[in-house]
Amino acid sequence: MSLNKSQQSLPYFQLLQQQLTAHIRNPKQNSYNPKDETAIEPRRLKIYEELFFNNLHDFFSQLFPVCKTVLGEQRWAELIREYLIKHQSQTPLFHELAGEFLDFMHNEFTPLENDPEFLMELAHYEWVELALTVSEESGFVINKDNKQQLPIDLDTQYQLSPLAWPLAYEWPVHKISKDFQPTEKPIEVTTLLMYRSAESSHAQNTPQREKVCFMEMSPLLYQWINQLENFTTAKKALIEVTQQTQMDESALIGFAQQSLAEFEQLGIVRQS
Repeated sequence: MSLNKSQQSLPYFQLLQQQLTAHIRNPKQNSYNPKDETAIEPRRLKIYEELFFNNLHDFFSQLFPVCKTVLGEQRWAELIREYLIKHQSQTPLFHELAGEFLDFMHNEFTPLENDPEFLMELAHYEWVELALTVSEESGFVINKDNKQQLPIDLDTQYQLSPLAWPLAYEWPVHKISKDFQPTEKPIEVTTLLMYRSAESSHAQNTPQREKVCFMEMSPLLYQWINQLENFTTAKKALIEVTQQTQMDESALIGFAQQSLAEFEQLGIVRQS
């Protein structure tokens, strides 16, 4: 392995580390046989390299199970190897590696001709579930033991929970599976809402129950929920996004009130 100027100034043990990690990342391209050192038995080196690769392979397989399914085992293994070769992770935290993988997919990954066009969006969709699961943000707690809640008021501003993410994709990523892999991009955009909710109870010593869920939304609802916090009232936001629609005002008001009531019950929005 040739050394650049920064590497030439490193302590000797760090040079050995870099040579070893270069071999683990890409054993076909980089050998590990430093001068003046006792050679490591190839069998042992192979075991260490395979252990590292398999751990990362299994980890990403759990985080992106649908991506693995649609690609198949061989192509998925090639993708993990490409990640190892090309990407320099910026975090030591395991739960942040999914974000590193997503960064690799967007900036360094070289798709093959037979790779599905929806792969990038599918990876993002699967990442969102983990990101919401581990997020340290506080959502809106749902108290189902308390039946009292404020009436829906469209002349009030509503907040969107930081644990509720409106999503728009060109592909129906929430439907993709081994048996459903579209090859033609739909005309309609897929609009979803992924959210993490927590339920509280009056019972003592009862922990909150949290779960990540998703729902399909109409494009109109997607636009409206994205605009809620940009206007002083929910009604003004509604007017902004429905200027080109043919719905009459009473139908729009009913749609808005019903949507907000459902979202409040799910901890997705609350009155400011």
